[in-house]
Amino acid sequence: MSYSETDIKAMVSQILGELAGPATPATPAAGPVAAETPLTPEQLIAVPHPANLAALQEMVRATPARIGEWRAGPRPTCASLLRFRADHAAAMDAVFNDVSEDLPAKLGLLSVQSAAPDKAAYLMDPALGAEFTPETQQLLKDRCPRGAQVQIIVSDGLSSTAVESNLPDLFPALTQGLKRHGLGTGTNLFVKYGRVRVMDAVSGLLAPEVTLILLGERPGLVTNESLSCYMTYKGYPGAPENIRTVVSNIYRQGTPPAEAGAYIADIAQKMLSAKASGMDLKL
Repeated sequence: MSYSETDIKAMVSQILGELAGPATPATPAAGPVAAETPLTPEQLIAVPHPANLAALQEMVRATPARIGEWRAGPRPTCASLLRFRADHAAAMDAVFNDVSEDLPAKLGLLSVQSAAPDKAAYLMDPALGAEFTPETQQLLKDRCPRGAQVQIIVSDGLSSTAVESNLPDLFPALTQGLKRHGLGTGTNLFVKYGRVRVMDAVSGLLAPEVTLILLGERPGLVTNESLSCYMTYKGYPGAPENIRTVVSNIYRQGTPPAEAGAYIADIAQKMLSAKASGMDLKL
């Protein structure tokens, strides 16, 4: 029997939940535990008989960091090791998997590719992800209007998972927010194998007033879903980093994607009013 990637991820999640077992019961030294949001299987305390269970649970609820793990001799427990390997595998998947071709089409994005011919070249040479081939440059000139107030770009970056997880909620909120401010947009783009600085290449070709790119960030063991938005006013090829305004940590446990979309639209309006971005823009 063959299993899809979704089936395998569901089975891994179920197994990790079963391995976690019930939460460690409070010891008399811990005192009464206040009623709190129940801990998820990933948050359960593995430390046997902690001196202050309530404090440890409060700490675990406050951060996604790995707190309350335990060991078997000098090695991690089976549950801790499997959870680590599952998170590491999810981070690897986010880097090496591609964004579904259906997503850009569903959102009406014009799909193009950076100068990187494939994923291996993209990862080995970051400069390729910041530019286009002459053929793609000409396609953008032919298909996209110049001088738009706001040019939206979406790119996989280093996490396809971040794009897949956040864009369905973020993109409608962003476009609605821009309309609410009366701002026009150019042809919305999806750039496969794109780096942050590919936005400067788009700025040079299409000369928008505000350029913004929604890009999947390098995943870690805490999350593989973090998305960031980089924005420039009157960007250009070779622009310094200090002209970029950044909204980072966009995902369900950070800044919610719908909220981030509305906020990014507000920033675009402020950029146009102030005619500035990055260090020169006061938010």
